[in-house]
Amino acid sequence: MRVEVHSPCYLQLGFARAAGGVLGELGVALQHPPVQLAAQPAQQLLVSGARADMGYRAAVDCLAQLGAAAGSQIEIELAIPAFMGLGSDAMLRVSVEQALRHMLRASDLPSVDPSCWAFKRGGLLLVGSQGELIRRAAIEHANEEDDWVFVLVLPQAPDDIAEDDELQRRRALRDAAGRLDSSVTADALFAAVERDDFDAFAGALTAIHAANEAALSADGRPVALGEEERDILACMRAGGAAFAGRALTGLGLLGLIKGGPASRALRQALVRRLGYFGRSVMASICDNRGARVITG
Repeated sequence: MRVEVHSPCYLQLGFARAAGGVLGELGVALQHPPVQLAAQPAQQLLVSGARADMGYRAAVDCLAQLGAAAGSQIEIELAIPAFMGLGSDAMLRVSVEQALRHMLRASDLPSVDPSCWAFKRGGLLLVGSQGELIRRAAIEHANEEDDWVFVLVLPQAPDDIAEDDELQRRRALRDAAGRLDSSVTADALFAAVERDDFDAFAGALTAIHAANEAALSADGRPVALGEEERDILACMRAGGAAFAGRALTGLGLLGLIKGGPASRALRQALVRRLGYFGRSVMASICDNRGARVITG
């Protein structure tokens, strides 16, 4: 049996409270950059392609957990860039695990953290500390002119970056979440989606992002932007982005703008400023269906 998995990325938006004061992790599944891989039986475990080292470790851990000795050949065609705050490690891990579980006819992937919900359901997510789904909403529009578009600027990671840098940032954000004021809630964000109110959504996202940065600073881990990063964010705002900031768990910069045409104009302005061989510039919208698993 050959199993293909196509998964979204997961952008963590920070922590906020739900009704009743329960603290949850906010995030959104995005269509790009994705994970695409294929797995099939083999005599031994072989993993090739993008981020093969992480894929191999994920496969070893999954097979050990399942008590399976079967070999597998896994080819990773596309992987989310590491260190950008887009859930590269987590989404590749759950994608590999689900492919193996499907191939071995084991039980489905348990929902133990936000990346699992992004994989299974997609959408805008608020997930509790025990992995429970508190709230979910789909961000979808029939016309490209109405799309809520995340414009991403992804740098080349420095050579000396820690292998678990994104995990360290996630832990730091989680540790600092206890310093958030009780008024920082996810209500306005989800209400804006329900009303299809882009401006209200961007305003709520800006407030949540700022509150989480303030919590990190109060916890002794301030977010320090370099001159080039500040320049890029200023370019995003000048180009019409209603929100612009650095990913809370990585090096990626992101802006939120309404409409496909506006996002293309913004990306063109960014490429002109950065050069065609500079940072990667791309756009993405919410993924509302989660991963696709195809067998053949």
